[in-house]
Amino acid sequence: MPKRAISSDKVFKPSLPFAQATEAGGFVFACSTGRDVEGRFAIGDVRAQTQQTIDNIRALIEAAGGTLKDVVKCTVYVTDREDWAPMNEVYFVNFAEDPPHRVSCIVSGLGSPDCLVEIDATAYLGKA
Repeated sequence: MPKRAISSDKVFKPSLPFAQATEAGGFVFACSTGRDVEGRFAIGDVRAQTQQTIDNIRALIEAAGGTLKDVVKCTVYVTDREDWAPMNEVYFVNFAEDPPHRVSCIVSGLGSPDCLVEIDATAYLGKA
């Protein structure tokens, strides 16, 4: 099955050789954190980072020709149990209608100590 890397100029490009997103078999696999295009974490609390994370995922899925409505599954990682409810507030505003399947985890840390949330999303674009 052929695959292709997806990228967006609206999303921070890490120095490591990671694809921002990948399309294969009609699916788009995108994962992001709350970094802006310059690589800075969103200022504020987990709400700001969650919104930036979802904005990044939106930009990557749109670069592949889809929308957030095409997201069928998300895995959400949060580093602090106290951030759970505020993260959900932002998450459910963005996925208010027909939300995707979701797995949620509270973890002891992510790639940077400043990272409060990470979301791994899978979208189905219906083109194989």
